Amino acid sequence: VRYEPGAIEARGTKNGKVVLTEKRETTGPTASIRLTTDRAQIDADGKDVAVLKVEALDNQGRLVPTADNLVAFRVSGPGNLIGVGNGDPNCQESNKGSKRSLFNGLAQAIVQSSKTAGDIEVEAAATGGMGAGQASVRIAISTRQVAMRPSVPAATEQ
Repeated sequence: VRYEPGAIEARGTKNGKVVLTEKRETTGPTASIRLTTDRAQIDADGKDVAVLKVEALDNQGRLVPTADNLVAFRVSGPGNLIGVGNGDPNCQESNKGSKRSLFNGLAQAIVQSSKTAGDIEVEAAATGGMGAGQASVRIAISTRQVAMRPSVPAATEQ
C-alpha cells in the first residue's frame, strides 16, 4: 500500500467470519506527553525502583511514533533518578543523565527509593515541537516504610 495520510484497517477471518480487526491512523504532531509508572507504591528500603514511561501524544491522545522531543526529568522527595533510556541502540545520550530524547515517541526513567517513606514526585518536561500542548507532566509515587533486610556489618581495619 502506498503511503498517504489517513487510516488503514485489516480484518482477519476464520471460516468466513471476521475474528480480528486492527486499525492504524496517521497521527498529528506532538501536542502533549503522558507519564505513567509501573507501580504507584514502592518500598522505602533504598533499593526498590519504579519504571516510568513517557509517551508523546497528538491532540487526539494517540502515540506519535515519529516524536523525538528531548525530555528533562526532575525528582523531588525521598527518591533519586538512577537511569533514563529510550530503546535507541544508536543513542549517545547518557543513561545516567536527567534528560533523554524520545525514540519512536517513547522514553523511560527509573526512580529509586531512599530509606525514608513519603511521596516521590517526578516531573517530565518536553521541549521542541509541542505547539500549545502540555509540555510538562507530573506523577507521584508513594514509598512505604518496611523492615530492612538483615545485613552483615562491614569489616573494619585495626
